[in-house]
Amino acid sequence: ERLKGIPLAQIAAGGAHSTTVSLSGAVYSWGKNSFGQLGLGDTKDRDWPTYVGALEHWKTVFISCGADHTAVLSKEGLVCTFGAGGAGQLGHNSTRNELLPRVVAELWGARVSHIACGRYEVPMPCLLRQYTLVYISSLDKFYFFGSDDERQLEDKRKPNQLIPLPISSPGNTGKSCQSNDHCRCIQSNPICYNFNFVNVFIYSTQNSFLNGIATLEDKEVDAWISNSKSHRSIKKNIRLIFSSEACINGSFLDKRDKHFKTSREVSGVDMSEVKCFYKKISKNPTVYQEV
Repeated sequence: ERLKGIPLAQIAAGGAHSTTVSLSGAVYSWGKNSFGQLGLGDTKDRDWPTYVGALEHWKTVFISCGADHTAVLSKEGLVCTFGAGGAGQLGHNSTRNELLPRVVAELWGARVSHIACGRYEVPMPCLLRQYTLVYISSLDKFYFFGSDDERQLEDKRKPNQLIPLPISSPGNTGKSCQSNDHCRCIQSNPICYNFNFVNVFIYSTQNSFLNGIATLEDKEVDAWISNSKSHRSIKKNIRLIFSSEACINGSFLDKRDKHFKTSREVSGVDMSEVKCFYKKISKNPTVYQEV
């Protein structure tokens, strides 16, 4: 209920906490908060989605959750992390926990395009996955920080990586991403690759299963008005979008990134676009009535 009407772009789940980001970059978090992984400035758990005020106007476009830490990617390619830092997984050259989002200084200016956080693997809880992985498409390089050691091999444990350092990237990864500025999705699995138990797969958003919520498109509206599609198809599309507050809000967001300034005072919705839309569809009374 607390997220009703908010056009969501993505959700992510960690060990015992969850996060979501809206199309306008507003971040909400809830669940376990023992290490500050909710980014709310304290360690109190939350039973409901809570707005992360520290990320207001950060222009968040993607978020990833580890077991007890969180990483956030901005539209400009900046990365900030918060939560548990005991293994160096926050990338701040320390093992301190962070209760509020903090920019990873070592990545400043690098324009990161993908992020992923490691988690405890199931059904092997003895394996420790406390790391963050980032990909910079312009360099075709992966950067790693944190730990991926096996806990049962205490005598062979490697030191934690406290700052982002490059690792060799698998072949042909960059080619699939350099043409797409919004290619951000990384998934990691416990398969051996250069360092223990990490294998990275990159998918462009065009091929991803996550296509986003239904929103209005000019071509679609033109098809409605011209009746170039069947009435049944038009009716189905209209009901899909206009039965959801979130889809309606997402359809009329301010253009040119102005919607990233959304706050409690600024809705991010362009009312002039709403008026233009209704004026446009008024040319077709049947469509107008259905909407």
